[in-house]
Amino acid sequence: MVAACSNTGVAPPLDAYRGALANVPKPGLLFDRPPPDVVVLRGGAAGELLVGPTVPALPDDAVEPSIGPGLRSWLTPIERRQLAEASQRAVLGITGTPVAWAATDPTGSETAKGIALPVSDAQRSVRGRVCRDVWQSVEKSGEGHQQQVTLCRYEYGNGVSVWALGDANQWP
Repeated sequence: MVAACSNTGVAPPLDAYRGALANVPKPGLLFDRPPPDVVVLRGGAAGELLVGPTVPALPDDAVEPSIGPGLRSWLTPIERRQLAEASQRAVLGITGTPVAWAATDPTGSETAKGIALPVSDAQRSVRGRVCRDVWQSVEKSGEGHQQQVTLCRYEYGNGVSVWALGDANQWP
């Protein structure tokens, strides 16, 4: 059984509604606004932005503190710098993404190579420093050496921060 109510008893033709429906906002104008821009932050659960658009140059006196002590004795100063710079880039990258490095002598022959690999998300130390675990590896003269280190961000001055050896659980 179908029932309809009308005070005139006759429904208006369908064309009478088309003009009224033309004024209803279309999707995208009122209801479907585009979503806001998404800002991607790196650094794990804290979501802290770790780096600006470029990685600053590593000062000479910050090279040694960026390398695991077990690897320093195997490397020349040029090789240390290459590993330290790779570690500075790796600590700012996505977990599990290796940063390769290689060092050459003045003749262009490769003397050492390896990777720096961030193995965990950034964490905040007990004193508030941002720290991250990095796997540093070296291959030199047919021998391989590796060490996992914790690098923590230190303010170097003039707006430059450097990642150097630290311990997320230690009171600096």
